[in-house]
This record gives sequence, C-alpha cells and structure tokens, in this order.
Amino acid sequence: MTEAARLTECPLCGRDDIRQVDTPVEESEGGRTYFIEGILRDRCDACEEEYFAAGQLDRIARAAVALARADLGRLTSEEILELRHDLGITQAELESQLGVGTGTVGRWERGTVLQGGTADRLMRILWAHPELLPELGYVAREGRGPYRKRK
Repeated sequence: MTEAARLTECPLCGRDDIRQVDTPVEESEGGRTYFIEGILRDRCDACEEEYFAAGQLDRIARAAVALARADLGRLTSEEILELRHDLGITQAELESQLGVGTGTVGRWERGTVLQGGTADRLMRILWAHPELLPELGYVAREGRGPYRKRK
C-alpha cells in the first residue's frame, strides 16, 4: 500500500491499532493451501482484520493458481494461449469444444481460474491431435450426452 492509501483507523472496530504487515497470505486453490509472499497490507492488531489494496487480491489469486497448476501438472496460462493459437481458434470456439461457460478460457489464460483436470486433459489431446477438432464437433458439452453434435 502506498503511504497515501494507508489506514489510520480500523473501519471495522474503530481502533487506531493499524500497522503494515507482509506476512505470507494463505490462499487455497485446487484443494491445496498455498502461502503467497510479498503482499504488503494494513492490519488491525485490535480486531486482526486485514485490508488489501486494489489489485492485491487478483495478484494473490493468480499466484495461487500458478502454484496449483505447477503442483497438479496442469497447463500454464501461456500454454493454454499457445494451444489456442496453434489450433487457430478463438476463446469462444475452445469453450464450445470443451463445453465450458463463456469467458472461462479467458480466465484460464489470464491465470485467475484453475482449469479442471478433465478440461486440461482434453486440451492436451486437442493439442496433440488437432485433426480431431473438425471431426468431433464438440469434445464435451455440459448437460447432455452423448458428447457429439446433434444431427
């Protein structure tokens, strides 16, 4: 936090026991817990509430997603983008192929959301065998099966 943004009084309890801390922040992702270093924030010693500056929560979430991807052996954000470019398809087209919601691939590529194991495996298959893309129509589709185009 910058000096201008520092709190002098706790908005929660009203006490003036605010100090800056940089202890690791605990964040869970993919069923695992990670400790993110280097996040300077205000903390009230009276009520133990912590206050983060704008953008810090995104930074924490992205760091936890990156750590979870490494631990779980999932594609990185950069690899998902590279995969999509190699296949020559848009985010919406990949979402359609994988049967995931609108905006999901963008969140994977920005590193704000961890892709599931099934989606990760399907992306790897499509990357290794791009010839499957036009033939399958849909690799997966939420809410119905079998997982192929309707005639």
